[in-house]
Amino acid sequence: MHPSHNIWLPTLEEGQARVYVAGEIISRPEKTADQFFVIQQGQARVFLCADNKELTIGYLKPNSIYVTHTRAWIEAVTDTEIMSWPIRQLKALMSVKPEIAVSAMQEIGTMLRNTLDIIEDLAFRSVEARLARYLLMEYNEQKQTTIKLIGNTEILASLLGTTRQTFSTIINRMIKEGILNRADRQCLTLLNLTYLAQLAKGMSAS
Repeated sequence: MHPSHNIWLPTLEEGQARVYVAGEIISRPEKTADQFFVIQQGQARVFLCADNKELTIGYLKPNSIYVTHTRAWIEAVTDTEIMSWPIRQLKALMSVKPEIAVSAMQEIGTMLRNTLDIIEDLAFRSVEARLARYLLMEYNEQKQTTIKLIGNTEILASLLGTTRQTFSTIINRMIKEGILNRADRQCLTLLNLTYLAQLAKGMSAS
């Protein structure tokens, strides 16, 4: 459990556990009762959808917390178990223990910061720079140079705000240039961290 969760989650009544299979929708706009949940196991994708187009804005991993009162969709990328509570329970708890609101706001602040990072990437960084930042982020989280990718090529392209074809072209070029090596379909080995770090700093209006 995330350290800040230890402060207030144990004070709630037992939540409702549910398992979603890969590809199943966990939450959809305006069709889910207001609740918050914690990812117990698995991974889920947060995305926006309009006019048959999708934009991935982030991922939820074990111990991630999420409030469903948004316009985003949540999809299980792998078999995913969540523990959920009605939002009224959190509101009631905050009314008698205001200090819990500070911890909850820290969680919300983290999600907002991550969202702003994604918006900044889409607005100011090239696709190559966004890919480099993503690879380095996964390297730091997984703590190894061979990283496991989240989802398929189409989902990753959506996360980076590009097309599947462009994403594949950049990956293949980096492999030819000796920057990456494809260990298998779901894994990439980062061979040149220095180059990726320099690329990640590049700013572009394209």
